[in-house]
Amino acid sequence: MEPKTSPFRIPSNHLHWVELADKLSREKFAPRAAMVDAENRFPFENYDDLRESGLLALMVPEEFGGIGADSFTYTTVLSKIAHGCASTGLTFNMHSAIVDFLRQIASPSQQESYFNEIVNEGAVLSSITSEPGTSFRHKGKVRTQIVPEADGDGYRLSGRKIFCSLSTGATYYFTWSFLEGAESLEDGLLTVLIPTNRPGITVLDDWDTIGMRGTASNSIDFKDVQIHQEDVIGEIGAILKQDMSIWSTGYTGVYIGLAEAAFEFCVEMLSKPRSDGGPPISTEPHVWPVVGRMSMELEAARRARDTLGLLRGELEPTDLSYVLNQAKYLATEAAHNIASEGMRLLGGRGIHRSWPMERYLRDSRAGLIMPPANDRCLETVGKIALGLPAKTLEFG
Repeated sequence: MEPKTSPFRIPSNHLHWVELADKLSREKFAPRAAMVDAENRFPFENYDDLRESGLLALMVPEEFGGIGADSFTYTTVLSKIAHGCASTGLTFNMHSAIVDFLRQIASPSQQESYFNEIVNEGAVLSSITSEPGTSFRHKGKVRTQIVPEADGDGYRLSGRKIFCSLSTGATYYFTWSFLEGAESLEDGLLTVLIPTNRPGITVLDDWDTIGMRGTASNSIDFKDVQIHQEDVIGEIGAILKQDMSIWSTGYTGVYIGLAEAAFEFCVEMLSKPRSDGGPPISTEPHVWPVVGRMSMELEAARRARDTLGLLRGELEPTDLSYVLNQAKYLATEAAHNIASEGMRLLGGRGIHRSWPMERYLRDSRAGLIMPPANDRCLETVGKIALGLPAKTLEFG
């Protein structure tokens, strides 16, 4: 059992939500995680629990009936959720990121409408922004097009999006597309929030990966989908000027939850007597420095997460990028390294599907390449440390 050494404390008015997330994760999400992974499907049952508990409104402002969690509470809750089911944690971050974007660019009437649906009806929002052949390493090129209606009342959307997390579990799809005739993203990137049952939307059943299988991140085809004026969120190009750090802030929380689950399981198994009645593996000296290294890596990632959570709203862009990239890198590397080292310590049983360690390792690999990919995190932190201009997400 690790000593509790963190100096950081959850605000008293949010402690209930952290404890609730931990309870749901251990009692509900963890027992279902293997099934969701094996069936390669969205964890609908977990979202029913999140809906009933009120946690779907974690990032909805209090004035709209939400919890209004700060970033520190948010990342802590995410770690608790992901401890039980990493796919649930990752998709919850996508949902919450869209809530954050609505806070930044949606009109007051849109905020009231959408936030009311989340709080009172349990609406779930999905982030649908990636496209084939593009990445955040290179300047974004948006291929999906949105064309104004002939009468000027609304638009028509066509194109394909990929890595569409919550594709089968969302109420709305949040996406952006390039306005026909525009010359740059600044004057052509239009952001919309579309009901998932809108005619012309086809979810492709193509999400078959080694990890994070429950995110249901299928591709989606939009074919001449009608976009009403009230579906448009913010002004043209407005999203480019907003704070998008919640995505990677959330990734940090998710992968620390995964790292904690892997470490906890490893220590538990190492401490049990052998099946032949012999002493536990934990009594063998060669194990101690390995577990010590795992613990230190986990603690370093936790401190980076908590620092990011506490300072996210107070830092200038360059400083935020520095802390954000450090935290994302440390969290995802910790998850992967701890799962890998834990599997080695556990031996042959570690690769057996009856134990969760092989799933932890598979899920952890996704974090290394999620934007910003870890090599990009190193590049960005190095450039900032050297006093050079650095960006992680590039558009236009």
